[in-house]
Amino acid sequence: MKRENCKKLLCMILAAGLCLGLLTGCGDGIRKETTEAVMAKTDTALQLYADIEKMVQENALTADANFTSMKTRLTEMSARVKEKIADTTEEDGQMTITELDAMIQNLTEVKNQVQKKIDSTAQ
Repeated sequence: MKRENCKKLLCMILAAGLCLGLLTGCGDGIRKETTEAVMAKTDTALQLYADIEKMVQENALTADANFTSMKTRLTEMSARVKEKIADTTEEDGQMTITELDAMIQNLTEVKNQVQKKIDSTAQ
């Protein structure tokens, strides 16, 4: 996996982590739909990472240390999101959704690139 892609992914995780800091703010609360969206998108990001990790392992590809340590960061981020979501504002929840969407897009791109690498080596 290219170092550039891992750096992008790491930046996205850090951005989501910063957004998590917003989840501890006070305010009028968060709508149930927003909470459900944040939870679902967090789970989607974790699943995408797991898919990529499985592809890398099954095809004897080499992942750099940043990628392998990302699992811990994603898992910790997920736990913090789920812990703090009830205490956040709707605005902060929407910002978190935006960050998670970007993270999911980045993970999807990485997954597609890994698949292309697998396909090219299979030929």
